[in-house]
Amino acid sequence: MREINQRRLRYFHAVYTHGKIRTAADYLNTDGSVITRQIGLLEQEIGFKLFERRPRGVAPTEVAKSLLEYYRKNREARAEFEADVQALNEMRRGSIHIATASTFVAPLMDVFNQFHRQCPNVSLNIEEIFEPSKIIRQILDDILHIGIIHLCPERPDLQLYASVPLPLNMLVSKEHPLAQKQKVTLKEAMSSSLSLPASGVSRELVEAACQTEKIALPPCIFESDSTIARKKFACDSLGAVFMSIFSAREEIKKGELIALEIDHPIFQSAKLALVVRRGKPLLPAIHQLLKSLHRGLSIFTHQAEVSDHLLIRSGEEN
Repeated sequence: MREINQRRLRYFHAVYTHGKIRTAADYLNTDGSVITRQIGLLEQEIGFKLFERRPRGVAPTEVAKSLLEYYRKNREARAEFEADVQALNEMRRGSIHIATASTFVAPLMDVFNQFHRQCPNVSLNIEEIFEPSKIIRQILDDILHIGIIHLCPERPDLQLYASVPLPLNMLVSKEHPLAQKQKVTLKEAMSSSLSLPASGVSRELVEAACQTEKIALPPCIFESDSTIARKKFACDSLGAVFMSIFSAREEIKKGELIALEIDHPIFQSAKLALVVRRGKPLLPAIHQLLKSLHRGLSIFTHQAEVSDHLLIRSGEEN
C-alpha cells in the first residue's frame, strides 16, 4: 500500500459524513468532479473500493469504515501533537537535563527555584559530574541539554552560551611556607606537596604548564577526584591544591585556606562556561533557563571578579 494522501482523506471524510458527493462538494466549496477524482485516487492508493453508489447517494464499504477510524485517530494524534508543541512553546511542560560539578550545585539550585516559579511544570534534572569530558560526551550525545563546565576546551561542536574567567589558584593553609605570598611562580608551586585529581582537565593543565616550563611535576602524595577531600588535605596543612576560589569560598571566608595567584597564563586563562551542543534546536524553556543562569549565578557576573579579590584579602587578613 502506498502512502495515504492526507488531503484526500479530508474529501473522503466529507463524503462519508454527508453520504453524497454533491453535498460533500457544497460543504467543501468545491466541484463534485474534484471530489470524485480525489476519491478515485485514494482508492488507488489503498487498493480497495471505498463507496458503493446507491439511488440516493453512496454507501461506505467495510474498508471505508476502517479508513474512517484511521482518519479519526490521525486527527486526534495531530491535535495532541499540536497541543504538546504549544505547551512546550509556552513553557507549560518539558524536561531539562543539566550536569555540573558538585561545587556549583548549590548556586544552581537557587537559580532553579526562581526558574521553577516561572515555569512550574518544567522539570529539571541536575546531575553531579566531576569530569568535564564526561559532561561534554553527554551533551554531544543529546543526553544533556546544558553543561556548566570549569576548564571547558574550545571545540567546534560545542557552543559556549556564556563564560567568565575562573582561574585556578593554589590553595594552602596558614601554616604553609608560601602562605604569606600573594602570587607564586609555577616553580614555587611545584615545590610543595600536592594533591591532584586522579585524572581530568585540571590535572592535564598542571602537567601542561610543567611541560611548557620544563619543570618536573613532583609526585602527587594524595590523589582524589573529590573536591571536599582535596580541600581537607590543604586545610590540614598537608600540602597544596589547585582549585578555583569559588570552589573553596567557604573555607577562604573562614580563614582555613588562603588563595595564591599562580603567575602562569595556563592557570589564569581558566574559565567557567555554560555549554550546549552547537546547532541543537533549543526549546523556549531551555533558552529561559540559560538566561536565568547567566543572570542569576554570581559566578557568571562581573561581581564574581570583585568577590574573588575580597576572598583573597579575607584569607590573607585572617
